[in-house]
Amino acid sequence: MIAAHLLLAGGVLVTGFDAAAQEEQSQGEQETRKTPAMREKVYQPLAEAQECADMEDWACAQEQLERVRRMTDLNSYELAQMWNFYAFVRFSQDDFDGAIEAYENVIAQPELPLGLETSTVYALAQMYVQQERYQEGLDMLNRWFELSENPAPEPYVLKAQIHYQMQQYEEGIEPIQTAMEIAQRQNKEIEEGWYQLLNVFYFELENYPKVIETLTILVENWPKKDYLVQLAGMYGQEGQEMRQLALYEAAYEADWLTRGQEVVNLAQMLLQAEIPYKAAVLLERGLEDGSIESSEQNWRLLSQAWQLAQEDEKAIPALTRAAELAEDGELNVRLAQSHANLANWEDCIEASRTGLQRGGLSRPDQANLLLGNCLAELKRYEEARAAFQAAARDERSRSGAEQWLQYIQSEQEREEQIRQAMNRGA
Repeated sequence: MIAAHLLLAGGVLVTGFDAAAQEEQSQGEQETRKTPAMREKVYQPLAEAQECADMEDWACAQEQLERVRRMTDLNSYELAQMWNFYAFVRFSQDDFDGAIEAYENVIAQPELPLGLETSTVYALAQMYVQQERYQEGLDMLNRWFELSENPAPEPYVLKAQIHYQMQQYEEGIEPIQTAMEIAQRQNKEIEEGWYQLLNVFYFELENYPKVIETLTILVENWPKKDYLVQLAGMYGQEGQEMRQLALYEAAYEADWLTRGQEVVNLAQMLLQAEIPYKAAVLLERGLEDGSIESSEQNWRLLSQAWQLAQEDEKAIPALTRAAELAEDGELNVRLAQSHANLANWEDCIEASRTGLQRGGLSRPDQANLLLGNCLAELKRYEEARAAFQAAARDERSRSGAEQWLQYIQSEQEREEQIRQAMNRGA
């Protein structure tokens, strides 16, 4: 954008001696200014400098400009044109400081044609911004607004961008909204980047309802994963979980959730919304195809999803994988409990013992109670007795363990009585 304005400013000489009049007419006769004429002796070397510039022979262009600069009787318009061309040459050679200095010399001249002053002030504002001289850029841009009638949207966007760079977020809202209003009036397209900038302002000001509003516009008009995920996050932050979930599901259906953790997040939202079966299906699919990391946490989440969906048998393989990946025996004990719920007593015994052997249990007494329970179901009373005795060493489980021990004792006595009765009958 900056280069385009500089090229325009640098090429005014090709129109001939009536350039000043044409510049003023292009402004719709906003203001009548008496501008000195450019003399032939000045125009000729500037025209030659133009020809050199067209061939990108910057040394030649510089030489012609120096011819003009050595003249001692230049009027204000001739000086302005000379410095205007200096700016063009220096900018073309990436000498931005030199270009800025030359433009400053242009606008320092009195009785400038309005068109030349307007284009120079705008180019100078842009170059200040490019050099991170934001306050000077803002001041120069405000001067440009004073010179211009019916500006296009882009200068207001530039003003908003300057406020952003200066972290003046509140001040940036009005110019970007003005740019949008002008675009609508002029039947121009409102650009995606304008809403992005507006969204940043609202976010930095923590005006989250407005963030949601602008993100909604971005999603509707420029549907992209980033906008949708950001909007979903804002809904979650504002306590609108069902809207958050709906957006995440839409992203999943659009194949935008490309990272495994994103699918895990969706599954967690589904669980919170009490839709466990769908959560389990998503997790299982991702774990099986490798798109979701095969971690203890993710397998455990899958097992929980199947359990909440009342699919206890499907929960077993997931919990088994989680237990294999765990560093302690806690998940083995949980796996044992799942087997017990399904009356898989042998599997319960194996998982309980594995958990106790691996250690790191917060409640080994409860693991022993569970082990004893499963052993007792298979009438392996002596093994069960040892497990309940171990559980009874913890006072938190002592009462329950002693009740089990009494039960085992009574069962063994009852079975002994039956055996003796059968022997007598024989």
